[in-house]
Amino acid sequence: MASNVTAQSVLEKISVDHLECSICTNRFRQPKLLDCLHSFCLQCLHDLRQSQDPSGTKLTCPLCRRETMLKESGVADLPNNFAFSALVEEVTMQEKLLEGQGSDIKCQNCDEENQAISRCADCDHFLCQECQKAHGRMTVMKSHKIYTLAELRSGEIVYKSKLRDEVPKCGKHPDQNLNVYCNTCEQVICLMCTVLDHEKPKHSFIGLPEAFEKCKKKIEELVAKVGKSKTELSTTIEKTCISRKKLDIMFANTKKKISEKADQEIAKIRQEEQKLLKETDRIYKERVVKFEAAQANNSKEVTQTDHKLEEVRQLMNQASCCEILELQQKLFHNLSELTGKQPQQVPDKLSFMDYEDDERSLGRLILEEEPQAAAKQSPRPARSCVKEKWDLKTEVKNLQLTNALIADVAALSGNKIIVLFKNTYSGHSCALFTASIPNSHLEQSLIPQRLQINGLTNAIRCIAVTKDDKLLALDGRVVKVFNKQHQLLHQCMTKRLVCVDYYGASAFSVDMTSNKQGGWCPTVVCCDSDGSIYVAVYGHPPSNILYYSPDGKYIGCAIKGSGPLRGITFTPNGDLVVAVGHSVKVYHLV
Repeated sequence: MASNVTAQSVLEKISVDHLECSICTNRFRQPKLLDCLHSFCLQCLHDLRQSQDPSGTKLTCPLCRRETMLKESGVADLPNNFAFSALVEEVTMQEKLLEGQGSDIKCQNCDEENQAISRCADCDHFLCQECQKAHGRMTVMKSHKIYTLAELRSGEIVYKSKLRDEVPKCGKHPDQNLNVYCNTCEQVICLMCTVLDHEKPKHSFIGLPEAFEKCKKKIEELVAKVGKSKTELSTTIEKTCISRKKLDIMFANTKKKISEKADQEIAKIRQEEQKLLKETDRIYKERVVKFEAAQANNSKEVTQTDHKLEEVRQLMNQASCCEILELQQKLFHNLSELTGKQPQQVPDKLSFMDYEDDERSLGRLILEEEPQAAAKQSPRPARSCVKEKWDLKTEVKNLQLTNALIADVAALSGNKIIVLFKNTYSGHSCALFTASIPNSHLEQSLIPQRLQINGLTNAIRCIAVTKDDKLLALDGRVVKVFNKQHQLLHQCMTKRLVCVDYYGASAFSVDMTSNKQGGWCPTVVCCDSDGSIYVAVYGHPPSNILYYSPDGKYIGCAIKGSGPLRGITFTPNGDLVVAVGHSVKVYHLV
């Protein structure tokens, strides 16, 4: 009795998981396959088309929302899912056998309504004892395979639908079997088709077994690639979980530090504390949304990948080689789509959050991890808005390049500079070099090292370097940012130059399409550590470097007539580096 219950439960699971149409929730009747590999009853698809667009050429799957193109005959031309049809027949028969334990199953071979004791697989009939004996007496039926009901009930003999062995017929030639595969048209055809519609040498043919093996091998390769994509998704999910936990820990520690500082001066800065905590919460929630969105998207992709792989596996296990070959393009397309999916990444830097106190205020949030190796520079004392005097400290030579002049210069850490050259004839950039700054005139400058950076064109206009040695290049109208290893991080188009303060308030905005003012034309600009602005200009007089206070007031001319200026920058220790002609001059403040 226990075994019977187990068999019934297995049949119920098969019925729910594989044999029920998702539209009508009944067992499949004439199941048809859509391009997404989902199956539905023929009549259900007819009704679905009527509800969507009766005259349309597309049908949207109710499960995954993917569209399937329809031919002239509509849903009737969709491929049959013979594997599901055969499975429905087999499960229905097994259920009838199980139910027959409580009620008699009658003989289907005679009109006497005798109790059946066996089933003839060839006649596809239940047989009573007399009809079974008749099978044994008749010569034509002696070879028939007969199984007892007990063998069928126990599962010792598995009922197999004849649909699995049925050879499909050609749609154009109903009396011909489909037994040839056309490589050119990628479809299964009959021998008559090879003569009438697929003549050589335009078309090439192979047998179904060989075509099936090729199809099977390609599907296995695609399944392997999908497996790798799934592994990558799973790995990304694990990494995102770790980063999310790290964010939670950092978030808790940050709030704790903020609260500890606030408790020390609770009477004076409670309002500032609440403001800072609110900002912390806002940033945390924004980042959590990104982490959760990435997790949800990647989990959804894994689930969809599992479902699609299970559908392919079921089809490969249940369908005949002919069916698989008929559906191979759909299989290839679905599996290829899965191999191309990329996991949604969340930058690990978003898991960082910290707090830094200050003697004069509650402190500030730190949202990006500062490089530990970078030595903290003590700011230079602010200079008053008076005229300054700059003297030439040293000069970097050995920078001559045939038919080229220095176009721009930027300062790196470690007393090094990076120099941009342009061709004097074409005006295009031709090379980037790094060089070390000599400590004095007596020290010989080293031979410059040429840089090879992927991602840059010959339209570089100017360069700059951040405090952590990231390289910024204006390549045409695109600003490109590279890391220390000169790998491209990101890029953006430039239309306006906007100056903002620490809190994001706009200080000024300049239209990049118009930068002339009066008789001067600025070429390059830079700032020193206390915010004074230095602008290299040409006009009348030529080749001067003017400087302004941080609030934009003109102070005077720092360097006059220094030659054809191509670039200016400040070193970390406050020296002014100027690119002039074929050399780089370094000035220090007297």
